[in-house]
Amino acid sequence: MEVAIITHAGRNGYGGIAKYCDHFILGLNQIKSINKINVFSRTDVGNKKKSYNYFYKNKIIFFLITNISLLISSKIQIIFVSHINLLPCALLAIFKGKKVILLTYGLEIWGFKKNFIYQWIIKEINFFICMREYTKKILIKKYNLKNKFIFDLHNAIKFRNLKINYKNSKDLITVARLDSSEKYKGVDETLEILSKFKKVNFKYHIIGDGDDKMRLISKAKKLSCFKNIIFHGKVSDKKRNFLLNSSHIMVMPGSDKTFDTYPFRFSFLEAAEFGLHIIGSDPPNMKEKTYQHNYSSLNFIKSKNKHDFINLIQKLQRKRKKKDVKLQKDFSLKKFNTNLRNIIIQIITK
Repeated sequence: MEVAIITHAGRNGYGGIAKYCDHFILGLNQIKSINKINVFSRTDVGNKKKSYNYFYKNKIIFFLITNISLLISSKIQIIFVSHINLLPCALLAIFKGKKVILLTYGLEIWGFKKNFIYQWIIKEINFFICMREYTKKILIKKYNLKNKFIFDLHNAIKFRNLKINYKNSKDLITVARLDSSEKYKGVDETLEILSKFKKVNFKYHIIGDGDDKMRLISKAKKLSCFKNIIFHGKVSDKKRNFLLNSSHIMVMPGSDKTFDTYPFRFSFLEAAEFGLHIIGSDPPNMKEKTYQHNYSSLNFIKSKNKHDFINLIQKLQRKRKKKDVKLQKDFSLKKFNTNLRNIIIQIITK
């Protein structure tokens, strides 16, 4: 069987969606019934085993090549579209009645509703893969989807059998892009909390870079907590791992209405690999709220409640770091690949 995937980026991309797409392509490579994967991308994602990458930076050329290629190919049975914005690139394939599957994540679905063209295209698609329960619920409601096949496929990482660093560290850490278009994703809230502590005998490590970094530095100085903050900028994987292993709590309780409260974002899974306690925003979906009871590393708060925020940090600083065995099992790449294979089998039979 031959499949195709249309994506902005993969292995060499930046951000959670690019990483998810990379895992998705690697997962397709593990399925025995698939002998070729045609990857159409805007950036070079590289070839891997059965996947062949065709990348075009020019938007018009990319649009034309993908549409024509998918239309004339008689071998490609399934087409995955990795983002709602890329749906027009599969327009001719949809017209022809080919099996097109849209991958969905978060804000691109529950944010602004797409225009009537996208609304029409979505109605013509029968298959969807949702990374998140909340996104799936909004997708169905916002686009009035009925009689569609919608599958769940959570984030995942390759968990290593790491030795947890149990040294007496109380440090906090956040890993995030510091972009001005994504304010109040947890850094602002944590800086404001630190200014309320009577005594701060720990460090707050901030990994990430962007055009909002100088504003955050200025804010930390105004709040008189800058001496306890370390802005590391963009770091290597080796240094990130060192900082994660040396810290005690991953904190990212964003309060902005556009902030994705997904409990299993990559930075949380990576923190859990090192046994860190995790503080995230209280998710809006009732099913997602229960995850903090299912997984020992997760803790949700309403970040605007400063009293609860401070108490939770102090409580977790007194608790020993611990490997969340259930989370590492449920969100492993092995589980991801198994779920993806089962989804493919169901799509083929529909």
